[in-house]
Amino acid sequence: MLSTDKAWEKFGQKEPYFGVLADEKFTLAQIQQNRDEFFASGSGAVAQIIDRCEDHFGRLQRGRALDHGCGVGRLSFALAQQFADVVALDVSPSMLREAKANAQKLGSSNTIFALSDDQLSNAVGTFDFVNSYMVLQHVPVRRGLRIVSALLDKLNDGGGFHLHFSIRDDRLRSRALWWASHHLPGVKLIQNIIAGRAWNAPAMQMNNYPFNRILTLLTSRNITQILVSAERHSDFLTLSVTGKIPTSVETGVSSRD
Repeated sequence: MLSTDKAWEKFGQKEPYFGVLADEKFTLAQIQQNRDEFFASGSGAVAQIIDRCEDHFGRLQRGRALDHGCGVGRLSFALAQQFADVVALDVSPSMLREAKANAQKLGSSNTIFALSDDQLSNAVGTFDFVNSYMVLQHVPVRRGLRIVSALLDKLNDGGGFHLHFSIRDDRLRSRALWWASHHLPGVKLIQNIIAGRAWNAPAMQMNNYPFNRILTLLTSRNITQILVSAERHSDFLTLSVTGKIPTSVETGVSSRD
């Protein structure tokens, strides 16, 4: 298991909801009184993502959707209200156990939760929509781009996608602190104590993607029209990239050639 996967599994074991949305009200100590807000935020995010895609690229087929990096199901259950079936993947077995428990509590029966790998082996078949939101930033760039490639390969002709990336623009001081917390013994422990968290709370890795490499990957699949939306997440500038795989009728060739 890769180091980022190990860190995510620690979040799954210790703070599964905070690991998905880093807000103190979603820690285990407070999640019960804030569960409705947590999942409502997922419904709002998915509605905005789907509306944005359809407003700019036309109606999506509503058969199968793939949610990459599903965590405890915050977005998966919202996708399940819009699509006939959802496959939700995560690298953390603990996150998946929590997601399955949430599916029972919420009465969501059209979502399959499965362990993720870089080839998306457990996402069998193709999909009308793939989503990866607030996930890839926690994956090293080289590995993340391989996953993006696999996600795009899972799309039907005319299928839509939403991919979310971090683009670093924070100050040198913030970068230095982040590096120290991940590489110097004791620094993360001190940061946890100052923040009032458990001394052994895991670090949340952040990785920033060169936009030219994202564009190169998309255009290699005949994707030349995309919508890019900027969002500020704490100290990081992030980009949501939305689009559709062109059909063979539109390009004159298979989108997979």
